[in-house]
Amino acid sequence: MAKTSEEPPKAAPKASSTPKAPAKAPTPIKTSGPPSPQFLAFYRVVKVVAMLAGFVATLIGLMACIGALTDNGYARLLGALFVTFAVPLAIGDRLLPEGDAERSKGIITETMAVIWVVFGFVFATVANGGTRGLLTREGDRFQKSGYEVVARVVYFLAGVHADFPSPAPSVDASASASASAAPTASASATASPTVSASASAVPTATATASASVAPKTDLPEKTPAEIFKELAPAVVTIFVRGPNGEGGGTGFVIDKIGTIVTNHHVIDEARVLKIKTFGGVVYTDAELLEDDAAADLALIRIDPQKPSDGTAAELTVVTLGDSDKIQVGERAVSIGNPLGLEHTLTDGLVSARRMYEGRPWIQMSVPVSPGNSGGPVFNMHGEVIGITTAQLGGMFGRAQNLNLAVPVNEMKKLIKTEYPKKKRFGESANGRW
Repeated sequence: MAKTSEEPPKAAPKASSTPKAPAKAPTPIKTSGPPSPQFLAFYRVVKVVAMLAGFVATLIGLMACIGALTDNGYARLLGALFVTFAVPLAIGDRLLPEGDAERSKGIITETMAVIWVVFGFVFATVANGGTRGLLTREGDRFQKSGYEVVARVVYFLAGVHADFPSPAPSVDASASASASAAPTASASATASPTVSASASAVPTATATASASVAPKTDLPEKTPAEIFKELAPAVVTIFVRGPNGEGGGTGFVIDKIGTIVTNHHVIDEARVLKIKTFGGVVYTDAELLEDDAAADLALIRIDPQKPSDGTAAELTVVTLGDSDKIQVGERAVSIGNPLGLEHTLTDGLVSARRMYEGRPWIQMSVPVSPGNSGGPVFNMHGEVIGITTAQLGGMFGRAQNLNLAVPVNEMKKLIKTEYPKKKRFGESANGRW
């Protein structure tokens, strides 16, 4: 009988005496939870402030741009509003995710805030060199229309300082009429009390109102002929030579030690300077005391006792008035050197007190021609109320009777007891012309 080999059964594995540790569960990935209520509140406040500030800056900037094409207020406002909203709405619509309402929340307003803030910042700061003129002209439009608060915002964005004229004091005409009517009526009571009171009340009230807002001065009114005779000797002719050739203008003496006022653009870049008085005395040694390009004003000084030609004599000086008290419609005269015709007298009216290019001006119908710049504008008391500066030009030529003078109160800000930055005019220090 054949033997069969049988394999012995395998022994069962021995159970481990040490129990196995259970496998570790995978560490869950931490996800950030929803923003805290405090953060959301802060974010909403920042977004609202950004939208408001950016909207104002963008609207004003666009109105200033459209203002280069038209002065019509409705056209500027409606055009600016359309662009202000249309552009961010169009961009925001492109950014909206399709079919995800949750992620779509706030995208439009966030787009508006970003675009408005960026445009306003770039327009008012980065590109200020090119946009300042547009903004200042827009500020002038608002100021002229009576929106002083808006005008101040526009001038702030333009980076220019603007002085707004203080309003004229109000007069209670009815009170003045009542106060003045009583004595007049009693004085005429025997004739006709009722008629006398009524007749005298109206003119007396008018006279009182006029007196209270008129410029207060102790100087009598003068004729243009009297002003010229007395004050023409205080007006000087200025000749300059610089890198752009020769030119000139007008100036006037404000003190006995030889301080002369003129425009900045008259002496700008002058290397050689010559000053000639009404009597023909010539000075070629002069100092530049103060120079303000923004106000277009300059102060220069000569030594009255050291002329380069002629005999030294005591200088005639002007009286400085108060340009805050001038009234539209009052008469004014100017003495200057139009086209080199020395000591020419012209007259006209004060047409307006206005802001232009972010600065205060006297607009007048007193004629201005090349050579008049820097000359004095007198009221009829013989006080200087302004410095002749410019003639406004139109698109196709010069406008008629639209002339500007710097208010004399702006010039007073330059007058000091010491001028640490004073300097001599190039070769004029050597007396050469």
